[in-house]
Amino acid sequence: MANYNVTIDSINMQSEAVTRPQVIAYGEQFTCAAISSGELEIFKAQFADLMSMVGSDERKIMLARLSQYILGMRIVKQSLNSVLFTGVNAGDTELGMSLIRPQFTRNNVAANLAIYRTNWNQVLVANTWGDWIFDGAGQPMALGRDFGWVVTHLKSLTTPVPFMTEARFVVGRTGVLLPIDSRNFQLADTENNVPIIPIPTMYSIPKASFYARAKSDINGTDQVVLGGLIFGLGRALREEVPTWLP
Repeated sequence: MANYNVTIDSINMQSEAVTRPQVIAYGEQFTCAAISSGELEIFKAQFADLMSMVGSDERKIMLARLSQYILGMRIVKQSLNSVLFTGVNAGDTELGMSLIRPQFTRNNVAANLAIYRTNWNQVLVANTWGDWIFDGAGQPMALGRDFGWVVTHLKSLTTPVPFMTEARFVVGRTGVLLPIDSRNFQLADTENNVPIIPIPTMYSIPKASFYARAKSDINGTDQVVLGGLIFGLGRALREEVPTWLP
């Protein structure tokens, strides 16, 4: 995992995360929009509010990926015509940020029926790979046209023992990632005994495809959260009932 000593205040207008023009990930090249000093200050001031309590392992992971979150925000900003970033209280046509809620993902067994997740529950069958985040059997979902995200970790809400043991992702057109072993969920091998694991950073822009599969060693229902940040227009992020379309 990256250096935990990175602090929010250490990011300035000369930092690579702020000045880097492009990001290449899993075979795709993303252009990064410019951000102003005011936008950066809003991000720094509000980022801490979205993380868990001081000393939590989730906070450590998010601090370690601080630069990736800034790059992700700039990538999404570019995709949305460089709208102004105003943070957690963004207006309808401004760029905001929040944690990833279930309703921004799909688990749709019949494609094009717009079935959004209402929670993170996922039924897992022993020793069998199954669709987890998808839109039609074996098919990726497309993110909404008004938001993108940066995924950096997975967190299970299931007690006492999580069920998910492996996961794999396909990000964008070419991003087939290696399977991730999540059995350390069962150890809660963290400072606060929280079932959470860091994973390779995944960037998704608006309308991009995203697909996830998962398996377990035994039958069970898990609640595994996509950990990270979502960036999008305020009108999409504040919705109680999802209406987003690719």
